[in-house]
Amino acid sequence: MANLLATAERKPFSTFEEATGFLEETAKRSGVKHLSYWYMQFSDDLPDQVIWIATYDPNYMNEYMKNFTPLGDPVMNEMRDGRIIDWTEWMAVDETLHDIHAAAFKYDVPKYGISMHLPVATQDKVIFSVCLNSDDASWPKLRGTLVKRFKPFAAEFHERMLPMIQSRQKGDAVYAF
Repeated sequence: MANLLATAERKPFSTFEEATGFLEETAKRSGVKHLSYWYMQFSDDLPDQVIWIATYDPNYMNEYMKNFTPLGDPVMNEMRDGRIIDWTEWMAVDETLHDIHAAAFKYDVPKYGISMHLPVATQDKVIFSVCLNSDDASWPKLRGTLVKRFKPFAAEFHERMLPMIQSRQKGDAVYAF
């Protein structure tokens, strides 16, 4: 699928459930295992507001937030300046990421994935991740393909999220979750 957004509506999401459903449908149509979107607003160098929308099993998401959190995740801490991180490379050298993957693997999250930092004008972080089933030999080529296919998709997804994020920052109850 050359252009993931070719048939996608470009209107802003009206609910977090709608955004999650869109990620689920996109993962299915594009043949990847999972998609994940993080928005973290910072205050005094600490996450003040966190939004995580993903296709992961909710039990994994709960375990991650209970045992690791974005503050304890080395990938999250290294995400800046449009950086793209290959999960397999980092797991090989970082014990915490090895532990995170061990937890994720229990919930059918493969080790073959990338996380991309999307540049924003503020100190906030926007991180988009995509993972799929692969093998070691095929992974290097697939990694490059994922970047090409999903970097524009991630930017468009974030644009569609912005009205909800801004509404939530203002305290509008309709978007609180």
